[in-house]
Amino acid sequence: MKKLIIILAFIAFAVTAIAQSPWDGFFRPMSIQHFDKMVAHKGVKADVPKLWAFRPAIEISAMKISYNKDSKQWSSASFTSVGMGIGYQHYIYVDQLPYNNFGFNLLMLYNAVPTETAEAGISLAGTVSALKFIDVGIGYDFQMKVGFGLMGIKYNF
Repeated sequence: MKKLIIILAFIAFAVTAIAQSPWDGFFRPMSIQHFDKMVAHKGVKADVPKLWAFRPAIEISAMKISYNKDSKQWSSASFTSVGMGIGYQHYIYVDQLPYNNFGFNLLMLYNAVPTETAEAGISLAGTVSALKFIDVGIGYDFQMKVGFGLMGIKYNF
């Protein structure tokens, strides 16, 4: 598990170190000036400019739904994990401001609230985000060794 975390951190560092256009300004919020600079760099000449960019993502899981093999029942837990990762986000202009309307995220979540049936652990999740903050996806909990569905609130820089 530690090796996986170290490898993911190394890949994220290596990719940002050789930053190209979609990685430009990775750790800065998407401002009007930054959006215009990235659109100009790509040579987009549309009435409504669109842009894909890699951005850091922070996630708070609102609902985590998993199947319990022992009891053969679905279980849900609310606000039990928090984490961060990387997102590939789509931006458009809305009212002359860059707006993140949808995107894809790869997240590493920490099970922050241990319950009677689950200890604290790490999960890996892939999600799709819409309307800037809404996030849904699937993941795998390495501590419980079970897959889960995820609905949450996500923020991209």
